[in-house]
Amino acid sequence: METLRERRIAVTRTEEDARSLVGMLRSKGAEVFVHPAIRRVPPRDPTALEEAVGRLRRGLYDGALFTSPAAVAALRRIWGDASLPVGILGAVGPATRAALEAWTGGPVIVGPRHDGASLAEAMVGALGERLRGARFLQPRAEEGRTELREGLEEAGARVEVVAAYRTEPEDAAALRGLRLRLERREVDAVVFASPSAVRAVAEACGGSLSRMGTIWGVAIGRTTAHALREAGAPRVEVALEATDEAIVEALERRLADR
Repeated sequence: METLRERRIAVTRTEEDARSLVGMLRSKGAEVFVHPAIRRVPPRDPTALEEAVGRLRRGLYDGALFTSPAAVAALRRIWGDASLPVGILGAVGPATRAALEAWTGGPVIVGPRHDGASLAEAMVGALGERLRGARFLQPRAEEGRTELREGLEEAGARVEVVAAYRTEPEDAAALRGLRLRLERREVDAVVFASPSAVRAVAEACGGSLSRMGTIWGVAIGRTTAHALREAGAPRVEVALEATDEAIVEALERRLADR
């Protein structure tokens, strides 16, 4: 059913990350424009991940933790397609779990909410005392959040965080097309998947999103929604889960009956 027929939606993810969502939106009849607001680049110290892979090959980790599909992909590029030699796998969100299961198979622990704190809670509930003294590898974005590591270390685990990549905001020149669409009211909504994407678009728009007017800013979660409100976006809708399906549902709530 084309519930978003003729709605114009901009997506600020990278082309690779946006592929699934774009397909869903177009199947609903929407016209979709992809304007990446961030880009991934190698970490400042690429040798740290390579050294961690060496420890992984020697069997020095009990588990591995992932907070994004990009982290899964970064480790897989170095490790290869063979399964990871660990007994415990943790993932934040269904997209990360799917990327991990497609690679390694086996059970993956996922929290009820799609954030690091929820994964830590789920692991404590599932593993209990097994966490005490267990050693985990967590490849992640260089600027990633710390709740997962802190939650597991409180339970007695040891978590080695290694930068697998970092994100940088696109500059105003790269986002000129999106800025013009906003100024001309050529879109009905803009999808944001991170606070850094919000900040990049706001900067490209002169430091504020207050001129979005009737255009909806749709956030993948509460943290991103908070960033949108701080940037001055007048209309903000939050996906109930950090999934593409929930983003589509959020767009339908605001646009389907307009």
